[in-house]
Amino acid sequence: MRKVCRALIAGVLVFPVIAATGAASAPLPAPWHLDRINQARLPLDANVSMGALTGAGIDIYIVDSGVLASHEQFGGRVFPGVDIPSSLGNSVVNPPSSDCDGHGTHVSALAAGSTVGVATAARIIAVRVLDCEGGGNVGDVVAALRWIRSHHKSGVAAVVNLSLGVDLGDDGTTIDTEVTALIEDGVVVTVAAGNGDGNASPLNACDIAPGDVSRALTIGASTNIDAAASYSNFGPCVDLFAPGGSSTRQIQSAWYTSPTSYDYDIGTSMASPLVAGYAALLAQQQPGLCADQISRAIVSRATPNVLTGVGPTTANKLLFIDTTPITPETPGQPSHVITTVENSSVVVSWNAPCDGGSPITNTTVALLRKGKVLQRKTVAPGTTAVRFTKVKNGFSYQVVVKSENVLGEGVATHRLSTAAVRALRVGLRAVPTAVATFGGNLTLLWNISSSSRSVCKIIAGQVRFLRAGTCKVGLRTYAGTDPVVRKLRVSR
Repeated sequence: MRKVCRALIAGVLVFPVIAATGAASAPLPAPWHLDRINQARLPLDANVSMGALTGAGIDIYIVDSGVLASHEQFGGRVFPGVDIPSSLGNSVVNPPSSDCDGHGTHVSALAAGSTVGVATAARIIAVRVLDCEGGGNVGDVVAALRWIRSHHKSGVAAVVNLSLGVDLGDDGTTIDTEVTALIEDGVVVTVAAGNGDGNASPLNACDIAPGDVSRALTIGASTNIDAAASYSNFGPCVDLFAPGGSSTRQIQSAWYTSPTSYDYDIGTSMASPLVAGYAALLAQQQPGLCADQISRAIVSRATPNVLTGVGPTTANKLLFIDTTPITPETPGQPSHVITTVENSSVVVSWNAPCDGGSPITNTTVALLRKGKVLQRKTVAPGTTAVRFTKVKNGFSYQVVVKSENVLGEGVATHRLSTAAVRALRVGLRAVPTAVATFGGNLTLLWNISSSSRSVCKIIAGQVRFLRAGTCKVGLRTYAGTDPVVRKLRVSR
């Protein structure tokens, strides 16, 4: 299994932690990284205010080494997400998703700490993929990103921070695929550009996943004198810079050794969560915004041409906190499309997309066969399921879902195939995907209601229809998430 680590490339640490002597000091009264990003130009003015917005109500998923939830910077705002290393028994921590390395706690506080962070009231969801040495597997990151996609409430903006990376050639494209799916689901993704090779010599960020994803925000590191950090990766995939520090002026943030511990670190890992925090501020102000809207606003509002040492292929833009409302646009793409089939009918459900900053006025669902639209249904806001009847048995169909607001039509889903339509008869045995399909690469989990177990059961991986009646089933992609409830009609 290929390795991925914090600001790592192919499992090799590319820029070490710079630790202060004694990690129990109080945080600086005016952290320079906050002082820098709320003004366009130097000199610093000792003002670290981010304005009235706090990120309240917005989730920031920190995909990292876990988080010390009891740290004073968080005030009860850290919630356990998924802990892949603990679940696999590779690097167990207790409680799950806590931190035995420090990197995740440091990063989380920069995104949302009460005095060292940007979004001081955002929720932090601790998603642990790295072990106690800061290493992890590509497959674990992929699994974690899929969990986030299921956990995130579609239609409400959220943020994911990835202060980690891997060479594209080391299965990095599998992470890229999941990052793109998250963005389509309405999640802003911020990514550390990376800290060069083993000698801290900068590399092209376009060669590192997931920093190469064009719709993600890939963040380089700047210093306190407005220079591009000597270790920071470069190239056209870097969208903007944010304070990451240098050996002469580091970034102070929370540390994992106690609820009052602080320590110093430097790197693009520190720059990326500052941008994640800013994204949470914008999402709080307009929760229905789509990920691309927020990302474009962050890039366009960055201060241009104030950094020295930026190469000709890299954008010279420095993070600037500007909370002017974003102009509304058309909606995003509906997600979590689930189809079920039964005699002569197809039922389609979906999660409403981000509305682009203007309420959704309607959603249209089309049923197609061989590219031809056979039926089309338009429903009012709040309706997220339709049934198509008079459908021929024995055929598979495709569905397309698209929402609209007063500004126009939003992004349509891909053409998503149903199972072959057929009557669900007593005695039928079928794999679950022959009845219900999910429009994506997540697996549907079936939970049959206790009241229906005389009608249908899951036995040895098959759905078995035992007698005529209604088979009530809850369909979900991960245990613990809210199910989509379907009532399947079983005939003799």
